[in-house]
Amino acid sequence: MASSMNSDKAWKYAEERLLQVSRTFALNINVLKGNLHKVILLAYLYLRIADTVEDDPHMKASEKERVLGLFADVFKSSDLPAEKIKIFLEALPKDWKDSEDMSQELSAHADVVVPLLLEFEDKYKTPVCEVVVEMCGGMAKFALRQEQALANGWFTLESVHDLDEYCYYVAGIVGKLLTKLFCADSRAISKEHRSVMERLDVSFGLALQVTNIVKDCVEDSGRNVCFIPEEISRKHGFDHSYDMFKRDYCGDRSAYDKHRAGALKELVDKAWTHLDDAIQYTLQVPRRLPRTRLFCLWPLFMAAANLRLIGDGLPVFESEKKVKITRDTVKQIISKTMLHVYSNRWIEKKFNEMRHN
Repeated sequence: MASSMNSDKAWKYAEERLLQVSRTFALNINVLKGNLHKVILLAYLYLRIADTVEDDPHMKASEKERVLGLFADVFKSSDLPAEKIKIFLEALPKDWKDSEDMSQELSAHADVVVPLLLEFEDKYKTPVCEVVVEMCGGMAKFALRQEQALANGWFTLESVHDLDEYCYYVAGIVGKLLTKLFCADSRAISKEHRSVMERLDVSFGLALQVTNIVKDCVEDSGRNVCFIPEEISRKHGFDHSYDMFKRDYCGDRSAYDKHRAGALKELVDKAWTHLDDAIQYTLQVPRRLPRTRLFCLWPLFMAAANLRLIGDGLPVFESEKKVKITRDTVKQIISKTMLHVYSNRWIEKKFNEMRHN
């Protein structure tokens, strides 16, 4: 793959990689059209590259901090300098270029996808650059904190504030980005609607992130990571959050299950609260922008459907497999929202049914 490939081939590569590195988000990104589709596609790929560096199990945190800093450096200049892209690529593991892991392969070909952003006006380009720089800084901070904690056994978060800060860096700032891009792309969003969106957009990202934390908590525990804050765990009788994941617990199993479900339900309730805000955020998008509405509605309704399955939290611990909705449920959400995308009343009614029934 050469950085000198023409624009059409580079866009084809970007579209292909989106389908290979994303499951859910490829659906709603591809419902968009025109500049909005293209720029959100690029933003997703850039954040995936940052996330791939942050998640690498073999790279030390200090190295992650350095590499993420080099990636951020690319986006600190409006011309996205080729020499800075090259410096970033040279800092990556050599085997990523031909990796079977498509996220690693994408990262090693940043010189293909990053220059595509230069095709856009500043109103699109600047918000993307800003969010990449901010996210890289936040990810580096938590990578260092996680490595230090894992040296002593487990990575945990002390407070709900710590959880909010983590979720902000990995998802909340994406909500801010979306507001800027939606408004850049359409004059149909009034100042009044934009003001409400700006108040709620961080919650849009947090709704999805907290739902994922709930869904993935057992899987995360397998790598000695727990995002359920210690302060919540202590409220429910645990010395540490990771005590909820003991496979060989020998005490009163019924009481144990009740306590850990109670702790997790606090995060379930937190996710629902953010989803309340996220639905109101979506309703600020004018009806004349149905594709933008669908882009928002699909992941939000899928998150709500997952939270319904999770209920009070106990199914997460009881099931041998991750609790998640079926493909048929995804198809139903897509078809019903496409049918009712113009109806604020239906959207609110359907969400409230999922929320309270």
